[in-house]
Amino acid sequence: MKKINSISIFCGAHTGNNPNYETAARIFTKEIANKKINVVFGGGNVGLMNVISNVALEGGVKVTGILLKSLSELELVNPNISERILTETLLDRKDEFMKRSDAFVVLPGGVGSMDELFEILANNQLGMINKPLGILNTDGYYDDLLSWFAKALDEGFVSKKNFNEIIISDDPIQLVDKILSHELPTEGGWKDRLGL
Repeated sequence: MKKINSISIFCGAHTGNNPNYETAARIFTKEIANKKINVVFGGGNVGLMNVISNVALEGGVKVTGILLKSLSELELVNPNISERILTETLLDRKDEFMKRSDAFVVLPGGVGSMDELFEILANNQLGMINKPLGILNTDGYYDDLLSWFAKALDEGFVSKKNFNEIIISDDPIQLVDKILSHELPTEGGWKDRLGL
C-alpha cells in the first residue's frame, strides 16, 4: 500500500446553501491535517476552497494551490498558502493535480469539481494514474450522480470494477480512513477493469 503524503481536495468556490457542507469539509480537512497529510487544492480564497485551505494551514501542513493564471490576476487566491502554481489552461491545471497528489477527494462543488472528478476517474480507468479517488457525499449531495452511475452500470457503459474503485462515504472521518486503507488495483489491471 502506497503511503499517502498529499491529497487533492476538489470542492466549490461557494459554500453552498447547506451549512453541513462547510462543517463536513472542515472535519475532513482537519482529520487529514492531523495525520500530517498535505493538501493540494484549487488555490481560491472563496467558498469551500477557502475553508479547507485555512483549516489545513491551521493544522500545520503544506497547502499547495493550483490555479489558472487568469484567476490569479483577479486576486482570487488565498494569500497564506505554502505554494502557488499558476497554469495557463485547465488541462495543465489538472495535470499538475495528478502529478502532485497521492489521492483525490471530491467534496460538494459545481461544474469544476465534476470536471476534476471525471478527469481523475478517466485517468485511473485508462491506467494513466493509479491513485485513490473518494467522494464525500454530505447530506446526499451526490445521490443523483450516484444514480447516474447506477444507470450507467445497468446499461453496460461503466464496468463494476471501475465503479468499485470510487471510495464513497457520507462521513468525513470514515472517508479518510477508507482512502488511507484502500488497496489499489495492480498497475496493469486497468485493462481488465475496462470490461472489454
